[in-house]
Amino acid sequence: MSILCILQAASPVYSSGFVSTRIAGTDGVSLEIHKWAEVLTRFGFNCFYFAGELDRPMDISLLVEEAHFEHPDIHSINQDIFGKRQRSRGTSDRIQEIKDHLKTYLYHFRDRYSIDLIIPENALAIPMNIPLALALTEFIAETAIPTIAHHHDFAWERNRFLVNACQDYINMAFPPPPQEKY
Repeated sequence: MSILCILQAASPVYSSGFVSTRIAGTDGVSLEIHKWAEVLTRFGFNCFYFAGELDRPMDISLLVEEAHFEHPDIHSINQDIFGKRQRSRGTSDRIQEIKDHLKTYLYHFRDRYSIDLIIPENALAIPMNIPLALALTEFIAETAIPTIAHHHDFAWERNRFLVNACQDYINMAFPPPPQEKY
C-alpha cells in the first residue's frame, strides 16, 4: 500500500507539520520536505513547518532556535557527548531542559496550526540535536498523533557518532520504536 493511500485512508488528515532542525536552502532535508509538501498540497493538505532555521513564510512556520543543530547550546551538548564515553550530570540536565522547552513548542505548533499529521524529516535519524529527537519521541507517545518519520541518515552510518556518551538517547529516539495503531 502506498503512503498516499494510507494518508487518504487516515481520516481526516488535513494539516501536516514538517519538523526538522533546518528547513532552508538546498540541503537534502529541505529538498525532501519541498517534494513531500508539493505532493501533500496536491492532495489537499495544508503544510506547516517547525525548525531552528526556516526559509518558509512565517505565517505557516514556527521558528524555535533551539531546534537548530548549530544553536550554541546544542553545539555545546554535542561537544560533551560525542567522542566520549561518559557525560556529566550537568549535560544530562541541560538535554532534559532543552527537550522540555522544545516539547512545549511542539504542542504549540500542533495547536496553532491544527496539525493532524507530523513528518519529522531526519530529526529522528541522525543525532545532531538530541533534545529535539527526545522532545519529538515524547510528543508522539503523549499525543498518538499520526506520524511519518522520514529518515535518510542514521547514527550508525557516521563515524563521528559511533563513540558517544548518549547511547541511551540514541536507542530511545534514533529512531524511536514505532507506535502502531490498527
